[in-house]
Amino acid sequence: MRDYSYEEFQNDLKKLNINKPDALLAIARGGLTFAHHLAEKMNIREVFSINAISYNKTQKKEKIDIFNIPNLHGFKDILIVDDISDSGDTFIEVLKILKEKYPDLNFKTISLFYKPTSKFKPDFYFHKTNEWIKFFWEEY
Repeated sequence: MRDYSYEEFQNDLKKLNINKPDALLAIARGGLTFAHHLAEKMNIREVFSINAISYNKTQKKEKIDIFNIPNLHGFKDILIVDDISDSGDTFIEVLKILKEKYPDLNFKTISLFYKPTSKFKPDFYFHKTNEWIKFFWEEY
């Protein structure tokens, strides 16, 4: 297991160099803290969330529950934010639903961590790892 500290998180955010999207879409819960900080750094007030539940604590669920799909009409470029692309299933399922609902929008993805065994590689990420990550905002 690897601990990911607030200090490391702040250092990662300082390295961020991507084009500003029209809006951020956090995958709750893992992407919420990251999206909030991205919004502050990029001066974006259009921050939305979508719920995708794929784990029960550390146990992966058989089916991902996705709900709370936001209204993204009026935007063009959306950055989808999550803490990690572990199996990749969450990003895959969220993108599938969003592309069906909003075929004219451009979606990009970002995560703090990416596992090389993942079925989905985010457009942007900070760290590649094979370890279980304990994020500073987690309390278990």
